[in-house]
Amino acid sequence: MESSKTPAERLFEDVARSAGPRVLAYLARRTDPAADAADVYQAVLVTAWRKIGQLPEDPEHALGWLLAVARRELANHRRGSLRRIAATDRLRDHLTTSLDGAPGICADSRAQALEEALTSLDPGEREILTLVYWDRLSGTELAAALDISEPAARKRLQRARASLTARLPALAQPSARASVVPSQPTLHSSP
Repeated sequence: MESSKTPAERLFEDVARSAGPRVLAYLARRTDPAADAADVYQAVLVTAWRKIGQLPEDPEHALGWLLAVARRELANHRRGSLRRIAATDRLRDHLTTSLDGAPGICADSRAQALEEALTSLDPGEREILTLVYWDRLSGTELAAALDISEPAARKRLQRARASLTARLPALAQPSARASVVPSQPTLHSSP
C-alpha cells in the first residue's frame, strides 16, 4: 500500500511524524486547558494538508512552517474562546435582567431552572436555541447552519421553544415562565 501513496501524501505523513510531537508540545504549553492543544493541532494538520504545495520538504524548514501555522491557529482558537466567553456573559446578563422582578422566584433559582431545562433538552433542540439566542442567527442563517429550508428551521425553533417551556415546571406561573424563556426573535430572511 505504501507505493500507492502520492508524493504529497508521503511528505505530509513524514512531516507529521517528524514534527508533529514538537508542534503538539508547543501548542500544549500555550493552551488552557492543555487538552485543547489536540483540537488546535488538528486545525494545523488540516491547514498543512490544504497548503501541501507550500509545505517545505526539508524537515527543519517544515517544523518552522508548521509552527507558524500553529501560531496562527492558536490565535484563532483564543479568539474563538473569547467569543464564547463573551456570548456566555451576554446570556448571563440577559438572564439576570429578564429574570429580575419575576414574581415568586429569585433570579438565581430561575437561572438554575433555565440551565437545567436547557441541559435536559435534546441536543438538537439545545443547538437551535443557542444558535438563535446566543449566536443571534436570523432565519436564513439558521436554515443554512442546519442545512434545511427556512420553514423547517422556523418549525424546529418553535418545537425547541415549546420543549424548553415544558421543562420549566418550577416556574408555575405563566408570566414567570414567559420571563425566563427568551422573547421570540423574528425569523425573517437577513437583508
